[in-house]
Amino acid sequence: MQFNKELFLIPNLISLLRLLLTIPACYLIIRHFESQNTAIIAIVLCMYFSDLLDGYIARKHSLVSEFGKIIDPLADKIAVIFISISLLYIGKLPLWFFAVIALRDILILGFGMYLNSRKDIRLMSNNPGKAAVFSIGLVILLSVIDSRSLDALKSVMYFISIALILYSSYLYFRRYLEVVNGKA
Repeated sequence: MQFNKELFLIPNLISLLRLLLTIPACYLIIRHFESQNTAIIAIVLCMYFSDLLDGYIARKHSLVSEFGKIIDPLADKIAVIFISISLLYIGKLPLWFFAVIALRDILILGFGMYLNSRKDIRLMSNNPGKAAVFSIGLVILLSVIDSRSLDALKSVMYFISIALILYSSYLYFRRYLEVVNGKA
């Protein structure tokens, strides 16, 4: 199977590492948020930079693979959802924001699985979608930093994230409909 060979490509190993880093991040958030805050920030930043790095390496060295097209966004979605659940659990992220990002990811995953199974097509993320993920990541990072001096910035980022989520979701759904209806 081709996935076995692709698993060991450097970008895919980086994506898997990001997925694995979700475990200590969530554990530390739930059990030791106050005492291990610096470690949590470091892990979240490593996860973010690993996402940039795997994509850069894959494109620069022509290591883009079918497995990578699946594991990279899946690792991102799993990390965002589980870290958000952890922050929600300890009261550092509002339920409404978690609900919006979870609904977005569930819909994109569902539509993506449908396209993959029915038409063997995987829609690539769009630039507004990447901006939305970045803004969600910034909200998560600001929630982990948990500084009153950054509360105003976090409030603005909630608004920006919601706007980007809505816009990118609209674009994604429009592309999805074009593919389903055979217009793409």
